[in-house]
Amino acid sequence: MTIISREIEIQDKLSNIFEELMDRKELIHDELVQSRQSYTQICDKHIFSGFSSETEWINATEHHEQKFREYDVHCYLVDVLSDYRDIEGYFPEYIDMLANVETIMLRFAREEQYEISAIIKLWLGKLIKSL
Repeated sequence: MTIISREIEIQDKLSNIFEELMDRKELIHDELVQSRQSYTQICDKHIFSGFSSETEWINATEHHEQKFREYDVHCYLVDVLSDYRDIEGYFPEYIDMLANVETIMLRFAREEQYEISAIIKLWLGKLIKSL
């Protein structure tokens, strides 16, 4: 029976979470592209209807902006975590990384950007759980 060190186990879990984050970012990107196409169609409909479908246009605008924010936050998180990742894909300074992510989450909460803070909190929770 092979004994795996606790540090290697943590690094593997962190790497898996990073890959999950990357996959989620790509999925959101695809959703953003679809949202943009839908938004364009609804804008055209709104214009061609003599600006009479305002509710649908406002809802499409809000949905597209929300999807863009979600994608932007995931890109930002990938950048932050990448700064702590070494050439082998491990996170040697993961304690500092977690502290930084928590600081970022709290900063967005103080700025009353709660949706962004909630997304970061979700990923921070996954990272902490891996320890």
